[in-house]
This record gives sequence, C-alpha cells and structure tokens, in this order.
Amino acid sequence: MIDRETLKESQVCLIGYLLENIKDIDTLSITKEYLKDFTVQGEKYNFKYIFERIEQIHKENRDNELLLELVNDELIGKDKLVQLVNGNTFEKLASIKEMERIIIQAHKEDLLKEAYTKLKNGECDINKYAETVKQINQLGTVKQENVTEEDLKKCLNSDNKTIKGLGLPRLEACLKMKEHDFMVISASGTGGGKTALALNMLSELSKHYQCVYFNMEMAEEDIKERLVSIESSVPMETLERYKYITDKELKNKIDEAMKEIGEHKRIDIHTGAKSLEAIKATINRMDPEEHIIVFIDHIGMIRGFSRSSLYEKTTEIAKTLRAMALNHNITMIALSQVSRQQNQQGNTRNRENEAPTLSRLKESGEIENSARQVIFIYFKTDDNYFIHIAKNTRGAVGIDIPITFTKNTMTIRER
Repeated sequence: MIDRETLKESQVCLIGYLLENIKDIDTLSITKEYLKDFTVQGEKYNFKYIFERIEQIHKENRDNELLLELVNDELIGKDKLVQLVNGNTFEKLASIKEMERIIIQAHKEDLLKEAYTKLKNGECDINKYAETVKQINQLGTVKQENVTEEDLKKCLNSDNKTIKGLGLPRLEACLKMKEHDFMVISASGTGGGKTALALNMLSELSKHYQCVYFNMEMAEEDIKERLVSIESSVPMETLERYKYITDKELKNKIDEAMKEIGEHKRIDIHTGAKSLEAIKATINRMDPEEHIIVFIDHIGMIRGFSRSSLYEKTTEIAKTLRAMALNHNITMIALSQVSRQQNQQGNTRNRENEAPTLSRLKESGEIENSARQVIFIYFKTDDNYFIHIAKNTRGAVGIDIPITFTKNTMTIRER
C-alpha cells in the first residue's frame, strides 16, 4: 500500500519537475484524475488543478509562458510554485517515472477499494467486479512515442555500453553485461557461495563504478571482513585476531588491503532487512549522472509482504527490481536461493552433481522472466567448483566455467 506521505512527496516531485521540464509531460501516462489533492496543516495542495493547467498550457504551445501563467493564477500562487520547484530533488526523467509509478499505484488502490465496497454492498455482481478489477489493473499503460532520427543517433552514440571489470574474464566475455541489466546469482544450496561470488564481483567492480550493497542477512562486520579477506588473501580466522598480530609483514599486508578498499574502491553497504519501498527510496537518492552497480543480498530477505504468498512476493520483487534497473542509471545484481526440494544430492566423491537449472530458483517463474542473466555457482565433485550460465540474453547458455573457490579467504578465481 502507498502511504499518504509517500504519495504527497511523489506528486510534489512530479509537479516540480514538470514546472522546469514541461515538454516531458508528453511521456507521462497519467492525467489529473490520477492525482490526489492534499491539505496539510491548513494549506491546500491542489495537485489536480496545477497538473491540468500545465497540460493545458503545453497543448496550447505556450511552454515559455508556463511559470508566468501559473504565478498569476489565484488558485495557485507564487509561494506554492516555489515550494513545488524546491520540493523536486530529481533532474532525470527516469527518476520521475518512478514517482509516476507510485501515483498510478495509489490511484489503482483507491479504485480497487471502491470496487470492492460496491461488491460488498451488493451494488454489483462478481462478474462485474472481476471485469472492473481487470480494467483497473490495465491502467497506467505508457503513452506511445514517435521514434525520431535524433533519438536513434543518440542511442547509437551513447556510452551506455558493456559493464567492464567483473574480475572474471571468461564470464564477463560470455555474459556481455550492459548498463541497466538485471542479473541473478544463485548457488546449489545454502552456503554454496553465492554471497562469496557477489562480493568478489563487488570487490572488482568497485574499482570502476560506485557500488551499493544491500546486505540483509549478515552482520555488517562480516561483510567488511570478507572484503578485506578477498583483497588481502588472508584467511578470515586470521583477520579475527587482527589486533593481536605481531607479524609486521602480515599486518602490513592487511593494512594495505584496507587502504586499497578505502581509497580506491567505492562501496556503500546498507545492512538490515529492507522493503522494496526503502530500496527504491535509496536508489532515487543516487546521483542520476553516474552509473551505479546495485547488489541485493538477497531477494528472499526483502520484507513487507505478510499478506502475499511466496510466489506473489517473488513476482512483485523480480518485476520491481527489473523496472528499477531499466528506469534508473543502475545495473542490478540480485542473489536468490534455490528450492530446498531440489538441492543437490549430497557432496560425495563417487557421484557427480549436475548443473543447476532455472527451475531450481525459488518460485522461479518471474525471476527467470525478469532477469537478463542467471548464473549459478555449484560443485560437480568435492572442491571442483563451476559457474554455470543458465540464462544469457546476449550469448550462449549451458556453459560451465571452472573456478577455484578458496573458502577461508572467500576468493573466487577462474582456472
């Protein structure tokens, strides 16, 4: 459910943005009916009327007169316009598209409540209710836009290209990841190495990009310790007694690793369970001019779905993460668990485990659909680890890349 304050702030951002970028109103799907007026501490925010006036002025090809027209409108006023412009913190249309999505969702929730009330009060039958719900769920379709020669040239000249510096050369060459992709990492079971693989990628990618890591399962100290261990190749059990180390060479090695991380890698860690709205709010505050790599560890720990089934929860999360990757200047890398019913049949020397399949992802339907790439880390026999490419929209699938997984330092290297 979209709360009142979130809706109000989203409308402030959207209107404030349009006051400075009126031409972008053509790319929006909403009309004034989607907006809701607010009265806060006696002050009325007449969003419907303001949006209607912006739309009207734009249709009359008077964009240059927008602010003058609205300042002289007694129903709006100069002070209100200043508040709205200052209330907008976004400069990119992609960020405003997320505000639009929130407004559309809130409008649909209101309509669904109204439809259910009519059904409960006997004002319509179940068939009429079902048809109404279907129509409500179809609201918010993006407007059609004509493709221009300028758009095509901009696309071809764009620097929005392949993600570099994954730290795993063969995997990088196979995946051909691009900005705005959504990749899912999984493992053959709990403790199978998916977090280790993500942290190794984080350690390398943070040399070239700002990286944000949503850590929802471990203590923040554990994540930092693992990063130091990956950088220094010093076992974690040694790092745990760091303050007691007397070996100067060993201590210098650890210190150099921490200095390298602190000075040359850009890593932001957010620890603790997060809701989708909290993740989106964090991403909305990111610099839209800089491409950022976002890690989610892991999908199953995203909270706020007490009334949903696991399938519904996973579906909404996967769709939302994919949308965020498309609508913001980010690449999304999310971790996912496998279904326990389909864990590998033990770790034995006389039995070779098979490569995982997409169906092993927990409630895999929407994850499989939304992800651009899906990779698994798994072992065939004891200590014989591989990265398996299960989905890849830009290349071959079914490929096994042999790796060395050194668990005491959490390092993963291709071999």
